[in-house]
Amino acid sequence: MPQNVNGVAGVIVRPLRAADVEACTALMAGLPLWQRYGVSSGAARDWFAGTLRGERLAQVAENAGRVLGFAVYLLRGTFGHSGYVWAVGVAPEAQHRGVGGRLMDAVEDEIFEAGPNVFLLVSARNTPAQRFYERRGYRRIGEMNDYVAPGLTEILYRKTRGPIRPDER
Repeated sequence: MPQNVNGVAGVIVRPLRAADVEACTALMAGLPLWQRYGVSSGAARDWFAGTLRGERLAQVAENAGRVLGFAVYLLRGTFGHSGYVWAVGVAPEAQHRGVGGRLMDAVEDEIFEAGPNVFLLVSARNTPAQRFYERRGYRRIGEMNDYVAPGLTEILYRKTRGPIRPDER
């Protein structure tokens, strides 16, 4: 349902569709954060196309047919019992206007239906994102050097509703 998000009227959050791949590709490839990680348009396109093949899930925020942001995630990450947010991106003109929060609300709702934990990585250099996630209840777990790319430090965050249940092991 369209909603006014801090001055951005008519924003809806919904699952990614094939028609969104090019807009999400351009958005990701154009954001300085993803440029710092060396994400090319081709790599971004393959990544979003992978959601259409069921390799991962994605939500998009749109306004009047224009993609303003995306979130890519897994319901069950590497160990099979916790959700993992791979990537979030919001168009510069929509940042600080509630779009990222709306995307994360949708992703967290879906992940928490599957299990009690959400994990994600944030660049140690991205202090605005760290504050964003900490305000949402994420807690810093630790740092990982040279994990995503040489010379980059990532901070692992977790948001939890409790330990994994015995039936999730």
